[in-house]
Amino acid sequence: MFACQKMPGLGCRAYHLAALGALLVHDVQTTRLDNGLTLHVATSPLGHHAPVAAVQAWVGVGSVDEGPHEAGIAHVVEHMLFKGSRRYGVGELVRTIERGGGEINAWTAFDHTVYHAVLGRDHVDGAIDALGDTLLAPRVDPEELARERQVVLEEIRQGSDDPARGVAQSLFATAFVAHPYRRPVIGTADSVRALQPNALLEFFRSYYVADNLTIVVAGDVDVERVRRGVERRFRTMPSGRPVRRVPAEPEQTTPRASAVARDVAEAYLAVGFHVPAARHPDLAALDVAAILLGQSESARLPRLLRDRDHLATSATATVHALRDPGLMVLSATAPAGRAARTVGALVDHAIGLVDDIDSAELDKARIAAESSFVRQLETAQGRARSLGWHATVTGDPQFGHVYLDRIRAVRRHDLAHVMRRYLRPDNASVAAILPAAGKRASHATFARRAEGLVRRSLAKPPAVAAPVEKRVVLPNGLVLVVRRDPSVPVVAMRAVWRGGQRAEDAKSAGASTLLARMITRGCGKLDAAAVADRIDRLGGGLSGVAGRNSFGIAGEWLARTWQQGFDLLADCVLDPALPHGELAREKKLLVEDQAAQADNPTQVAFRAFSEALYQTHPYARDILGTPDSIGDLDRPGLLAFYRDRYPASAATIAIVGDVDLDDAIAHVRARFAAQPAQKPGAAATPKPPVVDGRSASEREVYRYLDRAQAHVVLGFPGATVDAPDRFALEVLVAILGGQGGRLFAELREKRGLVYRVSAHSVEGLDPGFVAVYFSCAPDKVDGAVAQVRAELDRIRAGGVTTDELDRARSYLAGAHQIAMQRRSAVANAMAYHEAYGLGWNTWSRYDDALRGVGVAEVAAAAATYLRADRMIDATVRPPSPSPAAAKRSKVPGPPPKATPAPPRRASPRPRGNV
Repeated sequence: MFACQKMPGLGCRAYHLAALGALLVHDVQTTRLDNGLTLHVATSPLGHHAPVAAVQAWVGVGSVDEGPHEAGIAHVVEHMLFKGSRRYGVGELVRTIERGGGEINAWTAFDHTVYHAVLGRDHVDGAIDALGDTLLAPRVDPEELARERQVVLEEIRQGSDDPARGVAQSLFATAFVAHPYRRPVIGTADSVRALQPNALLEFFRSYYVADNLTIVVAGDVDVERVRRGVERRFRTMPSGRPVRRVPAEPEQTTPRASAVARDVAEAYLAVGFHVPAARHPDLAALDVAAILLGQSESARLPRLLRDRDHLATSATATVHALRDPGLMVLSATAPAGRAARTVGALVDHAIGLVDDIDSAELDKARIAAESSFVRQLETAQGRARSLGWHATVTGDPQFGHVYLDRIRAVRRHDLAHVMRRYLRPDNASVAAILPAAGKRASHATFARRAEGLVRRSLAKPPAVAAPVEKRVVLPNGLVLVVRRDPSVPVVAMRAVWRGGQRAEDAKSAGASTLLARMITRGCGKLDAAAVADRIDRLGGGLSGVAGRNSFGIAGEWLARTWQQGFDLLADCVLDPALPHGELAREKKLLVEDQAAQADNPTQVAFRAFSEALYQTHPYARDILGTPDSIGDLDRPGLLAFYRDRYPASAATIAIVGDVDLDDAIAHVRARFAAQPAQKPGAAATPKPPVVDGRSASEREVYRYLDRAQAHVVLGFPGATVDAPDRFALEVLVAILGGQGGRLFAELREKRGLVYRVSAHSVEGLDPGFVAVYFSCAPDKVDGAVAQVRAELDRIRAGGVTTDELDRARSYLAGAHQIAMQRRSAVANAMAYHEAYGLGWNTWSRYDDALRGVGVAEVAAAAATYLRADRMIDATVRPPSPSPAAAKRSKVPGPPPKATPAPPRRASPRPRGNV
């Protein structure tokens, strides 16, 4: 419901291969009830005892089952099922799951609708009961439907602002002329406005029947208890299997292309080819082709189009494997002047697989496949999703056995066969979203040119033991923490330093981010391509990360290759090449990214908020730096910055996974013990600015973007990573935010003012921030701001209830358990907590810290952090401000493009790593 899938093609390669692990490794027991409902229970792997379970309901209905007049009805039904049932009122389903320390959500896709919860294992019975009542006896109240319709319309408007989603939907609309895959899953504003309660009920009764439902439970559960619970709750569900009447897609006979103009900084491009349905034997070879073309740094499309030819800024390849025939998609972003050439190059390099593929590249693809499904085994929700997808989309939960055999059997001639068979001019469709500004050919001209380029390109001749931990400090000061956890054959590692933005001044702004991008772009005698090739051959991942408080390198490997992976990480730390050509390219891309961020109104809002809050403090700056600061960084200067700010002896290294502790310690000693002890340098960090005393107008900032929605951040100075009241602040934010929080209930559920609303606490080595963010229709901004202020006043004046406290603590504890299933999350927490002086094992005491928070502590945190006289109001809206807003903005009329916002994080952050 709250994170619904609107993009075409949930069934990409990751689903195929991730599903295999659950099917091949874990104990899966299947039961079919008398009414036709199917239950799959996947117990935890031997030795993996995370007290977590996932409960998922996969309904075999999606947007393909809708008529043209009811587009979006499957998605609206999904929303309405969260609006109460016979025994659960509005919001009670969410609160029931959160009381179990978990979370619940849903998505609607082309072929299915999924309701998924993850929570503590002791609360599975309650989740099954609540989900069963929702799926058997929902209430469709006309007033609630009217409110939820506004929520969906906001969701549609939000999607219209996302060019990546837009080009995907445009491609499907171009490639399909009859099949419902051509329509957006979410529907259109007109179709959603027309939906009435009786239509929703009729659709629900037709498709929410036992033969069309698969229940999947995975994790540390009792199989018999789960079976009894499902039988008791779902045995009264009506039987029956809906008859699908989906129009057949006629065979395409000529290339198609479409292009539109949008207010974007670069062109978004997609080329699609019709491919068979998920069960077809050719899908395995097509998936291997997609891996080789565009699913890693050393894949052909990014390596050739982006790195060598500098045509594109990104390039990928994906197979959308669906219940009916889907698409293979080649995607790219590129400067507007290179858009047409990029379309031709995408096709050229894809068809090049016919004649130019060797066994070494095939080996890399097989390792990538193995790595994908092994990592999926770490979480209960991953195992459940794997089983559910195979059962619902392919019709056979055991189909993964067949599919894995097909992957292993793919040879060069198979790749050549499928590329020739499906990459044909008469099977190709092109979609493009082009920047609206500047002089260039019309969109119709671009579309005709794209069709011609595709024709020419394709007409060419084919070219279980308990974890054990140790902390070791080397004589030079380097700190190593190791945790053995052999339950899954994965090893995660992190090397981190305090630094990031706090280690930069205005001249070196963005240096840490540039280093993070460069640190794995060559080391020792290996150039960037060789490093990327090595990473893929080891079945791993290696990348630099930089934030407001830190810099580091993150690696993840299969257990059988972790030693070689660690050596590669060490080579990058000790002998980074920072080659001139790569540096020039990354600097250019970094500056382009700075400009492109202005297309994201959420980032623009948070950037404006940070600048207003922090002023001269480094946190006010964009982590990407500025064009001037990045332009001034040459190789000697960047290398000097690295050696000064991030000496090897000042690193904290964490290794977590299927390793021998002594072996890991010996490896680290061998590579780092000889490094000299060196204290890291640091830029002078000014004290955070004082907000007290600023006038209301000084605490309000506005930016203007031509978008369908407004985006608002209302925030305050926040806590440090070691603040004594930081856990009370987390509980406070959980009570305000989240699906069961006060803000969501009041602004979205009750008043329908916003589509999205959330609350955040971001700590730092210096004080961070507390903020409320929401997006809404521009004419609802004033009402939404007033309501947020009222809720904050209410919590400051009246505090919180014991029930709210218990729910929030339970939710935070459950969310922490869910997040810490992955070795990468544990390695993150151990490394950063140690580097920040919190202690490497404090992550394991998080639950105890939450239990120490009471009603009084939350009230004190509200009084400390939610002071009205310290609130910064940052608003991004379309360029038609109200007179009052225009006056307060201090800008004569709508200004030009807003300043860029903070970048995306490269990986989930531990406390303070932003």
